[in-house]
Amino acid sequence: MKTAYVMAVDAGTGSGRAIIYNTRGEIVGSAQEEWVHPAVEGVPGGLDFTTGPNGALIDRVIARAIAAAEISVGEISAVSTTSMREGIVLYDDAGEVLWACPNVDGRAQVQAEALTEAGISDEIYRRGGDWVSITAPARLHWLRDNRPDVFARVHRLGMISDWMATRLTGAYVTEPTAGSSSALFDLSQRGWSEELLELIGLSPEIVPPVVEAGTKIGEVTVEAAARCGLAPSTPVIAGGGDTQLALLGLGRRVGHATLVGGSFWQMTILSDQALIDPEFGPRTLCHVRPDEWMVEGIGFLSGLALRWVRDAFVEPLLQLSGSEVDAFELIERLAQDTPVGSRGTVAATACPMQSDAWRQPPLSFLGLDMNTPGLAIGQVARSVMEAGAFLANHHLETLEALSGNRYDTLQFTGGSSRGTLWPQIIADVTGREIEIPVVKETTALGCAMLAAVGVGLFATMDEAVTAMASPIERRVVPDPDNMALYAPLKARWSEVTGGVRDLGETTGLEPIWRPAGARVKQ
Repeated sequence: MKTAYVMAVDAGTGSGRAIIYNTRGEIVGSAQEEWVHPAVEGVPGGLDFTTGPNGALIDRVIARAIAAAEISVGEISAVSTTSMREGIVLYDDAGEVLWACPNVDGRAQVQAEALTEAGISDEIYRRGGDWVSITAPARLHWLRDNRPDVFARVHRLGMISDWMATRLTGAYVTEPTAGSSSALFDLSQRGWSEELLELIGLSPEIVPPVVEAGTKIGEVTVEAAARCGLAPSTPVIAGGGDTQLALLGLGRRVGHATLVGGSFWQMTILSDQALIDPEFGPRTLCHVRPDEWMVEGIGFLSGLALRWVRDAFVEPLLQLSGSEVDAFELIERLAQDTPVGSRGTVAATACPMQSDAWRQPPLSFLGLDMNTPGLAIGQVARSVMEAGAFLANHHLETLEALSGNRYDTLQFTGGSSRGTLWPQIIADVTGREIEIPVVKETTALGCAMLAAVGVGLFATMDEAVTAMASPIERRVVPDPDNMALYAPLKARWSEVTGGVRDLGETTGLEPIWRPAGARVKQ
């Protein structure tokens, strides 16, 4: 095959980026810029997704990626889009953006609680696979209650990945991976649920048509081309949600378990049926392939917690000393010098996912020894790593119970997989072999695969995976001695974290996150 190029455009929680790949899965040009989601004054928990500045940012990174690739813009065969899930964009009847919010917007507390008290949240979870904490039903009710002037003008709804495609093509289309994160889908049908729309009082006219990921949805318009530098008429292919596309970039299929380790950690399995947990624990979304679904347990800020250790304890000291030592390398060395169990230190960083009552602790560290202050940073760092592993193990066991399968091998990808210690701790805690791929950031790669399939560079997703997916860099096997040491520590971590959560609630300490619409658990 003659070398061809495709572009992935990725709107993440913290940045927007564009990456150009060849059909061997190699990056030939990329650009990225960070963004923030501003708090809404006078609206507790409210965060806006500012489509004006963010759209201009996306245009810039597309243009910069093209320049970095040093290829003719006409050589880009197709472009596709991917994004954070749950974020929504609303349009008026002229196609202008009325309102948008990112995945982390938490303004709809009152509305989520009302949906829960009415029993509607239960039905949303059973059909749509997710609770109302950060999904569209509660947010749309917030808009109805607080901005009725805006709500009355809503003509169309889209997800953030859809919004980027709309800016390029003018077409309003969604696909199942991101669309299902709205909690307005019937998962079993891979499309909008008329029953859920009616239940929450929404017109079915506001939701766009659904096509499967990898389908051509339009072409770059002359106006869009002038903004971003892509060639007019470049095909635009339906992409999807970030985690599902990361799994595609790894070539994962039904029967595989994968830990995607970014700021949040998603422990995922793929199934050939839309598994819904009767206990309302993990969430279920549509996967990329039409006959597959993804179930995930989310480790709340598992990866970000180690960055917090860096920013709170290590980076300031390195800056004061003028040292050029890499902060994460230093953290890993300090944690490696700390034995299994972190010398009795337990990090209460997050509780297991419980969709209908995802209560969280105040960030806490218990068991530090004032007699050994020189060991404290290593203890804190390793305890954060162990907490992430304990939480991932809990979610793995939950997913195994739900699916009836055991997963002897896990693939671990994302930024948290870059070192050597954390993958080893996960292997020792779970007792499973861990595979680390060469490419750590695979969301954009999966997006590029869809662009290549949609424009006919490959006949099927399987062909694209064979040609472009990341190979395995290394394998990590459990240490039997460490497995034995960790066995009793799993229960201790669970008891401590749950106890800190309960203590925080009774004493008014601020948790790391307050979920909207959480059911009170007795």
